[in-house]
Amino acid sequence: MAIDTAISLTTGRPAPRLACHERGTWSRAPQSNEATLLVRKLRGLRAMVAVLECDSVARAARMLHLSQSAVARSISDIEAELGFPLFHRSARGLIPNAAGQRLGVRATRALAELANGYREAFAATASQADGGARAASRFAAVVAPQQLTSFIAVAELGSGPLAATRLQCSQPTIQRNLDQLEDLIGIKLFRRTPRGTRLTDEAIALLGPVKRALAELAIAEDELAPFGGRQQGTVIVAALPLSSGFLLPKAIDSLLHKSPYLTVTVVDGTYEALVRQLRQADVDMIVGALRANDVPPDIRQEALFEDHLSVVARADHPCLTSGKTPTLAELAEYGWVSPLPCTPARGVFERVFHAEGLALPHTQVHASSSPVVRGLLSSSERLALLSPVQITSELRTGELAVVPVPLQHARRSIGVATRRDGLLSPAAEQLLDELRALAPTMQHPT
Repeated sequence: MAIDTAISLTTGRPAPRLACHERGTWSRAPQSNEATLLVRKLRGLRAMVAVLECDSVARAARMLHLSQSAVARSISDIEAELGFPLFHRSARGLIPNAAGQRLGVRATRALAELANGYREAFAATASQADGGARAASRFAAVVAPQQLTSFIAVAELGSGPLAATRLQCSQPTIQRNLDQLEDLIGIKLFRRTPRGTRLTDEAIALLGPVKRALAELAIAEDELAPFGGRQQGTVIVAALPLSSGFLLPKAIDSLLHKSPYLTVTVVDGTYEALVRQLRQADVDMIVGALRANDVPPDIRQEALFEDHLSVVARADHPCLTSGKTPTLAELAEYGWVSPLPCTPARGVFERVFHAEGLALPHTQVHASSSPVVRGLLSSSERLALLSPVQITSELRTGELAVVPVPLQHARRSIGVATRRDGLLSPAAEQLLDELRALAPTMQHPT
């Protein structure tokens, strides 16, 4: 798999520490041993969530088997680090303010992800060990931040030394954290091989929930920033071919004009790779052509507009200079650049020819990269099925042209994919609103 490209668009402040690692997937995971504030306070957040759940420090203390002073101290420590209160203190006890309510939602989701990861890890093994709700809750309550960040780093990089370099610590520290994590969960998570460290099936099941948990806390820090007098926000969006060339840049420009303090990171790649990253909360959304069939049940799709594909050729192509309008059957005699298999564009490509009772044309090149396809068309007599919005510049300059042949079933839906159980950050919601607002301008004549 080719390494995905990533472009960080920032205004007014440095880009967050995000990285594209060697296996070709974008990672939102911490890139140093300095975990974010809320990740460092993971255990204290458990006390805060317990107070919110029990509506009482005393009841929360009993549930956690801690003293009331220990629970109150955990909350005070978080507030001291943040620099603002999360609760109102009154005769009735601790009552969450707006910041506390906001953090409570994210912290609850993070702890639920950790507990869910524990359960999923046990579901992937034949072990008869305890994978029940009580043990899962205990795991979420006591697992240490450095154990989680070490686990993610080794899982992504496949090597203890590489993980140590990323997290700026020693390899023995990484090994100690992994050993402690395996002891805590009671499952073997790694296999050491001559080619590096490989994840067990149980570790693969655990990885997604752990990454989603840390993502919840990263989003929480952005959401809490205004309570401390700061403005910040990050959105990581994955772009499929059409969106990366036209729709998404316009939406980002509009977003940053309205909210110049935001950071936007754009990642590209194959649909399969991007869905994997979406599931693990490495990206917030995928923008591009929607899948008509076989949509994963945990992915929600929102259509923004209908895109119409056209036959495209270089401006002086023989089919355009013959003096007569060609038929699709005549065009099928030329060489074509076909979309990659199992993509929406490929589905349209096949439907267009089958609707006319024609066999698919001979294709020696399969590609979905817009720059590659445009280059192939400009230098040959090949044809391709493209969206005119992908080649606006080439149409304007006369480098490429739309072949005037009527096509049936040449539409596809363009939209946004998000996690069905996800809760978008305010920055991601803002970008989604910009995409929705721009969608009507993407329509073009068929």
